[in-house]
Amino acid sequence: MNLKKKIAVLAIITATGLFATGLSNVTMLVEKINTTKDAKVKEELMKKLDAELGTMDRKDLPQAQQIINTKLKKKS
Repeated sequence: MNLKKKIAVLAIITATGLFATGLSNVTMLVEKINTTKDAKVKEELMKKLDAELGTMDRKDLPQAQQIINTKLKKKS
């Protein structure tokens, strides 16, 4: 029984780590997009952001979208 509890705790920690990594990647990409001046680099970063959103779990997408909506600077 003790082994099952350890496995369950390990699974929870792993899932939490993956969740945090996905959202932190979105935040990092948004910050890079905001700070870059080069249009080509910005376009590549936008593609990476799109790919990151494509690989995220559906339940995490609303939080990622909220990060993008609040932090991503729109073109003037």
